[in-house]
Amino acid sequence: MRLASSIAAACLLLSPCLPAQETNADTYRLSVSTKLVVLDVVVLDRNGKPVPNLDASQFSLFEDKAPQSIRHFEASQLAATDAAHAPLVQSTADLAKIGNAPVDILVFDELNSRFEDMAYSRAEMEKYLLRLPEILPVPTQLVAAGDNRFVVLHDYTQRRADLLSALATHMPQYPWQMMRGAGGYGALERMAQTLGILGQIADASHGAAGRKNVVWVGNGYPSVDTTQFGPEDQAKLSAVVQTVTARMLASRVALYVVDPGGVHAQTQEDDSQDGATVGGTFGNGLGPLSGKLEFTNFAAATGGEVFSERNDIDRAVEQGLRDAANYYTLSYTPTTDNQDAAAYRHIRIVMKDKSLHAITRAGYFPGPPPVEKVPDAGSRSSGQLKWDIAAAAQTTLPYDGLNVKAAPSSSGYRINVVAKQLTWKDQPDGSRHAEVTIMAVCFNEKDKQLSHDAKELTESIRATDDIEHGVRAGFAMPLKIPANTKRIRFVVRDQGTGAIGTVDVARP
Repeated sequence: MRLASSIAAACLLLSPCLPAQETNADTYRLSVSTKLVVLDVVVLDRNGKPVPNLDASQFSLFEDKAPQSIRHFEASQLAATDAAHAPLVQSTADLAKIGNAPVDILVFDELNSRFEDMAYSRAEMEKYLLRLPEILPVPTQLVAAGDNRFVVLHDYTQRRADLLSALATHMPQYPWQMMRGAGGYGALERMAQTLGILGQIADASHGAAGRKNVVWVGNGYPSVDTTQFGPEDQAKLSAVVQTVTARMLASRVALYVVDPGGVHAQTQEDDSQDGATVGGTFGNGLGPLSGKLEFTNFAAATGGEVFSERNDIDRAVEQGLRDAANYYTLSYTPTTDNQDAAAYRHIRIVMKDKSLHAITRAGYFPGPPPVEKVPDAGSRSSGQLKWDIAAAAQTTLPYDGLNVKAAPSSSGYRINVVAKQLTWKDQPDGSRHAEVTIMAVCFNEKDKQLSHDAKELTESIRATDDIEHGVRAGFAMPLKIPANTKRIRFVVRDQGTGAIGTVDVARP
């Protein structure tokens, strides 16, 4: 049945990148009761302008209506430049230089938006960039998501000229899926694809410490009539939404949605014809995503904003990123005694000055799903695990969950990973082991895949060996490289945490 297969495709998105949690009940209760919750909070005045120079005494914090004590409080700090006023960040590899400073990710949603709207959005984005200084205060990445591609137009950079050059050479992809029809199975497939992109952005940026301000220029997935699903399919879809949301929150992603349709734009989805009105009972317990499974609700779920009914897309992007760059980071230890790992925890912040308005994520799920484990020998890998690795292999998006380098060897490549980022398990003989999955994909000069190979590899060290101070663990990856290979992409996934890192190697 096509509905069941579409739901199954959506469920392939369930590939958590969060640290594994013990399933023992006592251990789990301890992890919930001692959890430190970190919030990024934007404060606006009555004119919608960010408010600087506040202290913790101006904030009252509540979880499920219970007051909480703020343990840590600090204002955001933007990325600096070096002594010669040159940018610190020119790629994902440089993000470690800026510590907890935020980064911006600009996304063109060519999957769910009309071609003419995206062409207009590209021109508006150029206007926005031209108003910025030559050296950007916030490292920025530019990506595009289309029917059959998710590409990086330019990696993180602080050079405005880099982004303008990438923008000038990019032609929006025609949204064939959307134009074939808004509702029905096509809508569900686009929703699954869009959720997958959100998950990839969260996974790829998980290693960077600071807040990620994702500006999504486009409509997002269409509304889907969940009343057509049976209880089992609704439960699966609810699990997908919960997992994607948890991954975004774990990576400190805040979503800012900019509708490119302009004032009084004709909606692309005609609910009366397509049956796209969402059933009001879907996903009870999903916080702001309950009831209506609408893309814009992810903004509220992550502490972002929605900009619609505007023709000045450049100003909407500017306003969103201005707000996003001025925030306060608060942390607290919840006092709740609710041990239900599936129960959504609602967060509310009340300002002492009633003329001020605080924006933060609506809440969180205290118990993220366990990391998908690599199966034992002779067992089959799950669809979730395959998606996790294959999605990272088929895009040019850099993943920074693990710091990975690759060097040629006599039999292939030696893959080196920062040791302290891996999960090391004590062994009976006194050694420690780390297990990873490595996939290598070879591409020709037209970026067509020539081959791929995946291995489960283990590295052993002594219990007394130092894994701090930049020490790397090496994994020997045997590889037969086809003729005409111009690029090899290596994807490394830690078996313990599910964290992913990638490295691309150019071939002569």
